[in-house]
Amino acid sequence: MNTDELTRLRQHKGALNYAIPVLLITLPVWGLAYLLDVHIYLGIRFTLPQYIGGFLALILGLTFLLSPARKAEPRDLLPWYDIVLALLGFAVGIYLVFYHPDIEQRHYVVTGFELFLGASAILLILEAARRTTGWVLPVMGCCFLFYAFYTNIFPGMLQGKGHNFYRVVPYLYLTESGILGVALHMASTVVLAYVLFGETLLASGGGKLISDLCLALVGRFRGGPAKVAVIASAFFGTMSGSPGANVVVTGTFTIPMMKRIGYEPHFAGAVEAVASTGGLIMPPVMGVAAFLMAEFLGTSYANVAIAAALPAILYYIGVFAQVDFEAAKKDLRGLHSENLPEFKRTLRSSWQLLFPLAALIYFLLMARITPTTAGLYAVVAAILASLWRRESRLGPRKLLLILQRTAESMLSIGIITAFVGIIIGATYLTGLGLNLSIILTSVAGGNIALLLVLAAATSIVLGMGMPSVACYALLATLIGPALKELGVDLFAAHLFLLYFGAMSFITPPVAPAAIIAAGMAKASYMRTGWQACRLGIVAYLAPFVFVLNPVLLMKGSIAEITFSFLTAALGVVFLAAGLEGYLFKRANWLERIVFIVGGVGLFIPGWETDLLGILPIACVCFRERQALRGLYRSFAPSATPGVVFSLPLMRRFKKPTPE
Repeated sequence: MNTDELTRLRQHKGALNYAIPVLLITLPVWGLAYLLDVHIYLGIRFTLPQYIGGFLALILGLTFLLSPARKAEPRDLLPWYDIVLALLGFAVGIYLVFYHPDIEQRHYVVTGFELFLGASAILLILEAARRTTGWVLPVMGCCFLFYAFYTNIFPGMLQGKGHNFYRVVPYLYLTESGILGVALHMASTVVLAYVLFGETLLASGGGKLISDLCLALVGRFRGGPAKVAVIASAFFGTMSGSPGANVVVTGTFTIPMMKRIGYEPHFAGAVEAVASTGGLIMPPVMGVAAFLMAEFLGTSYANVAIAAALPAILYYIGVFAQVDFEAAKKDLRGLHSENLPEFKRTLRSSWQLLFPLAALIYFLLMARITPTTAGLYAVVAAILASLWRRESRLGPRKLLLILQRTAESMLSIGIITAFVGIIIGATYLTGLGLNLSIILTSVAGGNIALLLVLAAATSIVLGMGMPSVACYALLATLIGPALKELGVDLFAAHLFLLYFGAMSFITPPVAPAAIIAAGMAKASYMRTGWQACRLGIVAYLAPFVFVLNPVLLMKGSIAEITFSFLTAALGVVFLAAGLEGYLFKRANWLERIVFIVGGVGLFIPGWETDLLGILPIACVCFRERQALRGLYRSFAPSATPGVVFSLPLMRRFKKPTPE
């Protein structure tokens, strides 16, 4: 749950002021008790559906206690109907804790009371989704429920026999193909562990360390604050998995700095929105949808993270290059070194706070233990690292606050994933995924490129009003089989859908990350959104590239992967130069076209496209050789080895902007 959502939560008084924090703390404690196998040590038989039922009870009950039905509703008032809904929310989950094993033994032959609880659970989830995300999810949920009940009235391949109330409700409420399925399972285990890790690291000062290190590294270079936003947001994205939260956390200081040195407000907001959204596709943690993707593919999360690494790096190279060229074009200078933290001193004082991130990467990608266990080990590492210095030490009061904030962040995630269970359950029950797959394959006529365009367009349209995890789950269920049918690599197909689901955060007209950033930058929302699309251009191109040639997903020999990545990185830089109209100097319209076309050619793996891309670019660069010599002469006297390596992206001006 991002900061904007937290400000809309009720502020209770009296007894509820003490009861609500206790209930919030109970949510992660319930999760930790199950993940640490406390029930086994106590000799209690406890199944996964029982645990998820308790998790569902807490997120539903707390949502109705904390989230008002209307935005204009007073935050210190708890209406009687929300008390009833909260109690009913607790009941539908707690019933599963005590009676789900008995229901399994009865082979899901249910009583009238269980039908009432099941219908209540479905309606409560739809209403909770409306309160936390808006109207799009509940309306879509109602459409899927309508289809499940009345499949018989639909034409052609969409027609079926239809299902009655006694079939649909128990299937969605009680089986692991519905609400208790993979989405809520992942949220209540893996995602809970990583949200707890992020909150622990932030509370111990890890967030401040990351921002200070980024400022020390790139703050003094041209467009320094924008580069700080790109790097810091990438790191924060590994902790929160929420673009909105990333924008609020890092944008608070990066957006004003970008505006102060001369970036236009809409550009500053777009940079922050794009950089923060990249956290959903950037390993090692990525977002909720990535863990769901691992479950759908039946593989380890480490394999997903490794496959996603190179496209994510190219994404950030593209953003970094564009903010640099924009700074050069507008002659924007860096921050004065006197007002920046000193790198060695900052690292010396808080180096231990980097240990949890290093531990997470080791356990997740090298030791390859389960993502949940890796996340819990990282939490322990963060707590131990905090003990090194008094300033960062996490005492009992801070630990309780971390648990409370973890629960607040988990509420919207839990509701969304419970809703995803309704969608997936309705799809499986009706066979809609298979039918739609056949229809799409028929429309595409066996043409993979056309099917990809249809999938991308569908992803963008659906993603405009849906959270990325809901968008990905829906598309993976409906369109994934069609891509598989045409022989698309499974990793590539699902990552394709994941990318376009994530890009919904910056794609107008909805673009929630761009909305938050535009508000913070006091800029036009639409200008910010379209600028964000341009900055994030790699995320719109990369999915098509790695589906048609998955070498960028680590599919191939080391030589092929290395060469393809280097040429793709070069192509991204020239693509950025063409979009911004600057390389060594301002480019005319013909040079910009050459850079864009040549950059795309280099970006596509294969020596033929590389050759077609590099030849026109080389001709333009040869014409500008005098400008390149002048750049080197003006740059060389104050260069350092690290700066020379990043020429021209990290060119430093001799007179930074004074504060």
